[in-house]
Amino acid sequence: MTGYVRREYPQWSWSFSRHQTLVGCERRYFYNYYGSHNGWEFRAAPEAALAYRLKKLSNLYLTLGDALHKSAYGMVERILEGRELPGADVVEEEIRRQLRRVWKSSRDDGDLFRRRPSRVDMLQEFYYQMEISEATLTKINERITLVSQALVASEVWDILAREDVSLVASEQFDTFFIEQTPVYAVPDLLYKSEDGQWTIVDWKTGEEVEDNEDQVALYALYVHEKHGVAPEQIRARLEYLSLGITKETSFTQEGLAEVEKRAKASMAQMRKLLLDPVQNIPRPKIDFALTDARAMCPWCNFYELCQQELGRIVS
Repeated sequence: MTGYVRREYPQWSWSFSRHQTLVGCERRYFYNYYGSHNGWEFRAAPEAALAYRLKKLSNLYLTLGDALHKSAYGMVERILEGRELPGADVVEEEIRRQLRRVWKSSRDDGDLFRRRPSRVDMLQEFYYQMEISEATLTKINERITLVSQALVASEVWDILAREDVSLVASEQFDTFFIEQTPVYAVPDLLYKSEDGQWTIVDWKTGEEVEDNEDQVALYALYVHEKHGVAPEQIRARLEYLSLGITKETSFTQEGLAEVEKRAKASMAQMRKLLLDPVQNIPRPKIDFALTDARAMCPWCNFYELCQQELGRIVS
């Protein structure tokens, strides 16, 4: 692999999703960011290889979200090229095609996934042989239609097509730094207008939760730090596509300072779980506590790795 440099331990970084994982379950955090490291190697330790495989699992709702964002990215490209946008029926079929592909892969390619997990899409529901209820399938199908219609109807497309508006980023991975720690930021869409207003757009296919507001606030801090934009010139649009709701948020210097403060507190919590913060060497796995919300464990990607320990705790 050209340019590949093997590291005994992963590089230290921070992101909002990393924080969410830590808050949800320290053991899941360990497997996702440390236990799975180098698990892709041919001679990887069995547990690392298994953790890496399980890390690759998705689920129906995440797959729907991924498909929606691919369609949105395609619409951004059409706007930039001056092409006509697709109708809701076309977007819906694009999303359904993606879900059908992942469903078929999950159903038919289990053996290949176990050998080459980075090359095969696999739904958690199939991997763990979970029953997928008719109610769940009905909900997914209804949501596909709703999010397709809402995405096409979004006023963002008319705004982005204006001559006084320019695209800054779309699904573009980027970083900025908080106290020498690289922080990952991937806004769904970021554009600016000639009057100096910068807008972050984040499309959601699920329910309205407080974490979403915290996530776009971090993106606002990214815009402020990376592009030197005053907080008062940044706004965020959270579009809850399945609900037909759009929420706009503005920011202040004090508010962004609080976002940075919370990020630093999260980093400090993560560092407490390290033996060596410089090399990012984690403490032993046992020091990463299992979540108290045990009812949620069967829906975690890493359930296979925790089953035996959870069984001892229950008994």
